[in-house]
Amino acid sequence: MKRFIYILIGLSLILGCVIFVLYRNNNDEDEVVVDILKDDNDKLEKKDTKVEEKVDKVTVDIKGMVNNPGVYEIDVGKRINDVIVLAGGLREEADTSNINLAKVVTDEMAIIIYSKEEVLEKYKKEVCVCDCSYITNDACINDTSDNTLVNINTASKEELMSLPGLGEAKAKEIIEYREKNGNFKLIDDLMNVSGIGEAVFAKIKDYITI
Repeated sequence: MKRFIYILIGLSLILGCVIFVLYRNNNDEDEVVVDILKDDNDKLEKKDTKVEEKVDKVTVDIKGMVNNPGVYEIDVGKRINDVIVLAGGLREEADTSNINLAKVVTDEMAIIIYSKEEVLEKYKKEVCVCDCSYITNDACINDTSDNTLVNINTASKEELMSLPGLGEAKAKEIIEYREKNGNFKLIDDLMNVSGIGEAVFAKIKDYITI
């Protein structure tokens, strides 16, 4: 009888040890999982921070009929309308008939929002509204008359960038292609330039010449 009791006690002790070991192992595994998740979260946060640091900015100067004129820093790819919003919006007397609100902003751009009275007076006197000798308003809509078409064989980088949908990178590609292959024979040849597809060409074909 005593022997049977000793056996039961021994089995109980062994079973207790097994349960203790299993419980402890489970706790250790949980701790490892928590640490792994924490490390992953830390890595994700660091990646997000790096992405934010890569966002490029440009600085523009907006003047005239906005509520808060001044110099502003804004993300690359934003448009003139975004700068106007950043500057507190238009004043009641603002006239944007000569302003391309959809134009993508560039670094050091000068944006001037004229008043209705200013535009009227300038037209009455038959003087410049946008391209004045003392200051250039980079936000103005380009004149598309025949004598102001951009010659893609002689245009500078800045002149090419004035075309709708053409940024600095595409303007450089056009100049490099021109220098390597000679002058364009037809305006359609512009689609041979890297980055100038049918969609881009359709936007600018009415503004260019050779």
